[in-house]
Amino acid sequence: MKSKLSIIALLLALVFFSQGCSTMNSKTARFQDLGNGICQDTVSGLMWQTDKSKTIRTFEEAELYVKNLNLGGYTDWRLPTVYELYDLNYLFDLHLNGKCALEREGKYWSGKKDGEGMVGAWEISDQCDPERQYFAGSQGFVRAIRP
Repeated sequence: MKSKLSIIALLLALVFFSQGCSTMNSKTARFQDLGNGICQDTVSGLMWQTDKSKTIRTFEEAELYVKNLNLGGYTDWRLPTVYELYDLNYLFDLHLNGKCALEREGKYWSGKKDGEGMVGAWEISDQCDPERQYFAGSQGFVRAIRP
């Protein structure tokens, strides 16, 4: 009898305290939409460009894009690292994006901190268990980040 009560208590705890794939708790939202084309990660302080660029064919063009970007009064935009792009996708997979909506489909340029600068995508294998693999490409978008 005691083991049955323990199992029932465990199941109830899982139901009440777990956050499944389809839930989003606004109290745990990590991103804030600043309303000026920027979403800010309230934990790291990083700011992300909300809209992606047009398709960019070379790393040099991607660098030039961020160098010339003036968004929200900021001019110190840069290319994100591969790991920052992963973190962005992972946090959105966990529904911590709050009211920030970013189109994440497609391949994105990353900066030289990761090597030579590359373009690719973190593609998800299962929506409920965010497991991603990186796939390289030859052209893609820029989603600028600062600082």
